[in-house]
Amino acid sequence: MTFSKSEIKQLVKKFIPYLKNKEVDIFLKMSTYEVYNNKEIILKGGRTDKFLFLLLKGSSRAYIIDEKGEELNCHLRAEGYFFGDARVFEDKEQVLNAEAIGEAHILKFNVEELEEIGYQNPKIMTLYINLLKEVIAAFSHRIHTFVSMTSEERYLDLIQMNPEYLKSTFDKHIASFLGIKPLTLHRIKKKLKVIK
Repeated sequence: MTFSKSEIKQLVKKFIPYLKNKEVDIFLKMSTYEVYNNKEIILKGGRTDKFLFLLLKGSSRAYIIDEKGEELNCHLRAEGYFFGDARVFEDKEQVLNAEAIGEAHILKFNVEELEEIGYQNPKIMTLYINLLKEVIAAFSHRIHTFVSMTSEERYLDLIQMNPEYLKSTFDKHIASFLGIKPLTLHRIKKKLKVIK
């Protein structure tokens, strides 16, 4: 299944409600609509391009592969959120792989082009600034959870923040994202069921 141009426009208006039709059209013109199947790589580590994407439908994860060859999840995102490697804002090689979880519909765009257009259009600049704020808030929240919360508290925080992750993300990805083993996640979920 793919979305029509009209459906894509409606989703962008839903996720970015402060954009008027003119700005939505500008954003759509600079974006590429793509559909990915489960486990397909959307963006690969080692890139130096400036692409990010907006999730129209589905979920994705960003991960690195450690020296043991294990995948470590750094971020999880559901529809309505921007996603990619924050290194696009620097002149550094990106290290994160972004992978679809289930079927993912995205709008891929060049963040430098977004910034450039923003200098001529205040609403597009607002989009660019809000994108930066989203990146900062996500990193700040992630640091806070690892510094001040137990693994159970991090799990409860994830449920509160976005319960869609639990519907669309595999437990092994959630465990990696929380910095715990899948068995620990299983024990936390079992304990929480008993408490309810």
